[in-house]
Amino acid sequence: MRITHNQIALFSLTIFPIFTLIVRGWTSSILFFYLLVSVVYLIKNKSLSLSAFREKFYSENPRLLLIAIPFAMPMIGILLTCMGKHIFVWRDLDGPSRYFFATIFLLFLMHLRPDIKKYLILSITLMPVITVVLIRFVNSEGWSLSSRLTVYFIDPITFGSLCLSFGLLSLAIACQHLRNNLVFLWCCLSACCGFYLSLASESRTGWLSIPFVLFLILIYGFRMNLIRTTIFSLIITTLAILALYQTSDIVSTRIDQSIQDVHSYKWFGGKLNSTSIGDRISFARIGWSLMMERPLTGWANLDPIPHLESSELSNFADAATRLGVWGGGFHNEFINNGAKYGIIGFVFTIALLLGPGIFFFQILRTQRNNRFALLGVIFVVAQGISCLSYQVLDFKFTSSLYALMIVSLAYLALSELKLNFLNGIIKNPPKS
Repeated sequence: MRITHNQIALFSLTIFPIFTLIVRGWTSSILFFYLLVSVVYLIKNKSLSLSAFREKFYSENPRLLLIAIPFAMPMIGILLTCMGKHIFVWRDLDGPSRYFFATIFLLFLMHLRPDIKKYLILSITLMPVITVVLIRFVNSEGWSLSSRLTVYFIDPITFGSLCLSFGLLSLAIACQHLRNNLVFLWCCLSACCGFYLSLASESRTGWLSIPFVLFLILIYGFRMNLIRTTIFSLIITTLAILALYQTSDIVSTRIDQSIQDVHSYKWFGGKLNSTSIGDRISFARIGWSLMMERPLTGWANLDPIPHLESSELSNFADAATRLGVWGGGFHNEFINNGAKYGIIGFVFTIALLLGPGIFFFQILRTQRNNRFALLGVIFVVAQGISCLSYQVLDFKFTSSLYALMIVSLAYLALSELKLNFLNGIIKNPPKS
């Protein structure tokens, strides 16, 4: 089979997930490459302007405002908090700027309208498989020296969360290709690789998304009614948990530890024991207190130590927990941004997940068999639940990956919606 230059060009527009967990800086570099290509193309075609944005994101596709507005909010919100504190640090805008850059790439896709459906599906399913194959050849240093499976530049929590997310996406794609044996088997292999990597990382982040994703696959992929979907989701999830609990030492240990951590946590003071989940609960309480202390501007680039040493916080968190949280993060995306940027940070974090989620759900309500809208909802759900136990969107490469995944799936979901509409007109032309 001959591969044409056009196929290579189209595939290059979807390669951003493939080496995310293998090559440091891969996703961010690809984003900047896409930005350069988009800017050159849009300037050449005189389409890089506010009127072009208004035409594509408001007049033609008003649903896209559910992505464009939330993607602009982090930069605007952080700039406002910087003005309120009279402190401006570029690194605060480095990660949030990736959402704005991805919006320009989305404008490029809406103008060029490339057919990248099969290439994005290939890239999504390639990511877990390539990671399994190549991870042993990645440098053995940094994070990779821990007992938990990961690579040197990604902590095990983020690594496991992303592997689980792409494993779930591959599972959904497999269910969409039941009649194509080769594609189905390939996607099942990809899903298994993603689940294996997530378990080997010993990361619990995102596990709660599994029953919700199964529910979505059953109700939109297999078009079951609500009652049957709920019953089947609960049965499948329960059986899977029981099977993994009995066969996997990692799963049984982590579940037992979670139950014990919650049970032993001292909600109202007393002898303080440092545990994984207990520390996360304390981090959230500390972060909420910091946000309420400075609700308008947050604590980014300020010294919160005096507040962290208050008796109110020391009642439920020891010194190591209180003082370590500022450098290590709050293990919760919403609280983390709320503590750093005040209520604005808390709100734009919700918007980053809620806006795209509503966008994809609206398309699914219009077209239940829209494959890419379903993948978009699954990705948002997986990332949103992961945000509850770690700051998974706080890093530059994760914000780049999330932004590119959302705009690519949004473009393809709209393309499939319009194609379905046109096919309906052809099959049932309006009567004169």
